[in-house]
Amino acid sequence: MRRLTPRDALIRRLAPWGAAGLASVALATILTVSAVKYAPPPPALVPMRDAAVRNFVRFTAMAGLRLETLTVEGRDRTTPDDLLAALDVARGSPILTIDLTEARTAIETLPWVKAARVERQLPDTVHVVIQERQPFALWQQGGRYTLVDQDGTAIVAVPSADPSLRVIVGPDAPANAAALFADIDKVPELGSRVRAAVRVGARRWNVYFDSFENGIAVRLPEDDVPGAWARLASLEHDYKILERDLEFIDLRLPDRLIVRIRKTSAEEPQKQAGKTIPSGALMKTSGPKQTHE
Repeated sequence: MRRLTPRDALIRRLAPWGAAGLASVALATILTVSAVKYAPPPPALVPMRDAAVRNFVRFTAMAGLRLETLTVEGRDRTTPDDLLAALDVARGSPILTIDLTEARTAIETLPWVKAARVERQLPDTVHVVIQERQPFALWQQGGRYTLVDQDGTAIVAVPSADPSLRVIVGPDAPANAAALFADIDKVPELGSRVRAAVRVGARRWNVYFDSFENGIAVRLPEDDVPGAWARLASLEHDYKILERDLEFIDLRLPDRLIVRIRKTSAEEPQKQAGKTIPSGALMKTSGPKQTHE
């Protein structure tokens, strides 16, 4: 049996109304289109226009042009209840009264929705296509965490840290994190170990290896992050610097390397892994710890 096309279905639904019914639809359509095309109409014609629109909508609804089916494509994290609330339409509503632009705008206000498209498929279906935001990092603000996407847009608050996502800290961290991670991920053996990044003074970053709480902090320069990262990769390759028990590695000065070794008790002298770094390439610091300097 041949499947009915939307056009065939519409014709079949209108058929019982006969020629008079079809003429009424045609007349209402002409009046509606004319009223819209030459809007605003003279005040005397406003009641006629409004009546024509109401009659047209009522007749099409009686003929079967009512919302019966809502289909959604691309939904993963957006809940059906949120989507229905944004659309604000009920089953059985005249399908021609649904404002597609307004519906799209409402859907795009939902936190997970990055973009949406709403289509009317006559006689009785509205099809929604959404593109959802993808979590890119976890923005820490004090004790609060917010998922952000790659564009830096805050999505939703979450109760705790997600170990699968990097943590970023700083008022302007979301807007700048994508550029930082693009640079550091060019060296996968280093980038894959970065668990957190703290934005310092809206100018530069400190990144943390393996653990935000106890990992080595690497202080990056304001400019030429790729160059500093390549230098760190070379130090790791030649001297296994990230395997040493360090509090931080300071790469802000291109002609000098500054590190701080973690304090250990006199009874348990710290053993460092790898080859000795030449004294000309390394300056040890002293004094109080300054994590976000």
